[in-house]
Amino acid sequence: MTFKKSVLSIGFAICMLTGCADSYHWTTSHPSYHKAPYGGIAVTGIENAFVITRSNWFAKRLEIGTDSIQIKGTLHCRNTFETEMRKAYGNLIVLPDSANTKFPEESLKLDERIFIKGHIPEQGITLKDSAGNVPPVVLILHEFIIGTDLKRENFFDYALIHNESGSIRKPDNVSAIFSYTLWDNLKQRPLFSAVDEIQQPITTYKLSNLTNLIQLAVQKIRKNLYEGVIK
Repeated sequence: MTFKKSVLSIGFAICMLTGCADSYHWTTSHPSYHKAPYGGIAVTGIENAFVITRSNWFAKRLEIGTDSIQIKGTLHCRNTFETEMRKAYGNLIVLPDSANTKFPEESLKLDERIFIKGHIPEQGITLKDSAGNVPPVVLILHEFIIGTDLKRENFFDYALIHNESGSIRKPDNVSAIFSYTLWDNLKQRPLFSAVDEIQQPITTYKLSNLTNLIQLAVQKIRKNLYEGVIK
């Protein structure tokens, strides 16, 4: 019995030191989040959230010049994201990043070890569209990182941050790591926040595969927004 307890204690200690992915909470909901957006939503952050790592790898496979991959590749991601959001929500309002990035960057806690950083509107200030209308809720896309074999804990667990592998081995998956907040624009509070991860197995990789990755991300966001509702 003593030996068994020792083994369990050692296992617990290793888990605490290395970080057990299964123990993370990757979403958080405000107690007042009782209804997911349906039919209409505003979104901001899509101009600058997308970042492609391993530029040479993606440039070669997408047949885009290395010097242009960040501009052309992320523009494709942005356009695909907006297109898929318009399909999902009949009334989509796209707010420029400048509507929100003028506010200070803050940290939002999802878990004891998981924090996301993003620009959050100040109390008493609402985000408005070009006509001066105030959308009731706004999806704020904080970060959208695209790479190969990425793990979200290496970006958002502050005990492991910057620990992503520098290996140049042949990758198994194209990864998308993205964080976002559904913002109550009327009462200035975060209704729902999450960090998501998608792993897309690699066979050959073309622009259509990148399109599919973004489509999967939008589906994941919508699913989480519904599942995150406090019932």
